[in-house]
Amino acid sequence: TEGDHNNLSNPLTLHQKAREVTPFDHVSFDWNPAGHPPFFFSVPHFDIHFYMITMAERMEIPPYSPASAPLFDNLPTADYVPTNYAAGPGGEPMMGKHWSPPPPTFLPFTKVMIWGSYDGRFIFTEPMVTLDYLLSGVNFSTPFAQPLKYAEAGNYPTVYNIYTDSKTNTRYISLSNFEWHNAN
Repeated sequence: TEGDHNNLSNPLTLHQKAREVTPFDHVSFDWNPAGHPPFFFSVPHFDIHFYMITMAERMEIPPYSPASAPLFDNLPTADYVPTNYAAGPGGEPMMGKHWSPPPPTFLPFTKVMIWGSYDGRFIFTEPMVTLDYLLSGVNFSTPFAQPLKYAEAGNYPTVYNIYTDSKTNTRYISLSNFEWHNAN
């Protein structure tokens, strides 16, 4: 259990080569059997957090409280915020503050790309997908909102994919179409 997220989490360390050419350090594959707040995410779904901080740094993110609020509420400046994204209230321990596109654009919730920040910088991107959508076998691929500036140089993904291998019936959730961005 992490704050409002009553989930089963499986962190996966990325290979050194992936860490060298992307901003990502590790991935947390989270199963939320009862969903989580806000109410439109209250269906069984998966959260796949691609973290741009180390596991140790992530474990130090405290629960949201009056004492920790200044760190959660220290938001990245506008140039670093993905287009049309807004910060949600509060924050989650070991995660940070969640940012989403305007809710009408992804309702009813089946899939959405979330970003996350903590202490003035974005620290993760998070594809979310419902169990029902994943089991439907419908393939999906779309670009997702990007910021104008990036705090760290690296290859950043621009497309979010969900697809099923028809031979094995294996479902994949991936990020692709990486583009190089300098730090600025």
